[in-house]
Amino acid sequence: MRKKYLVGAVILVLAVGYLFYLSFSSSVSYYVTVSEFYSKGTELYNTDVRVAGTISDPIDWNAEDVELSFTITEGGKNMEVAYRGARPSGFKAGSSILVEGKYSPEGIFMASQLIMKCPSKYELEE
Repeated sequence: MRKKYLVGAVILVLAVGYLFYLSFSSSVSYYVTVSEFYSKGTELYNTDVRVAGTISDPIDWNAEDVELSFTITEGGKNMEVAYRGARPSGFKAGSSILVEGKYSPEGIFMASQLIMKCPSKYELEE
């Protein structure tokens, strides 16, 4: 009788641990920079990935079609980004951003989500 409870408890602990592992591993999302993305060659093409960079001009916002196209830059490399959706607040040239989506064969990163990175509120005094 006692052996049944022990086996049941072990199975329960393993099941809960496995579910915790699955939920934690799916919520952790890494990103690469623009230069790291291009250095990996075609390895990351057509896969969901997050890319970090700085927004640079020109920014093309079409409010009627809710389309946004812009360039992100980092490490001397540039990446064209196209996004369909609302323009995030604080979106301007020079801001840091994470774009999530897929890199298309046409050489444009098709973003499904834009995540603005918060600027540091603490800076060194002169």
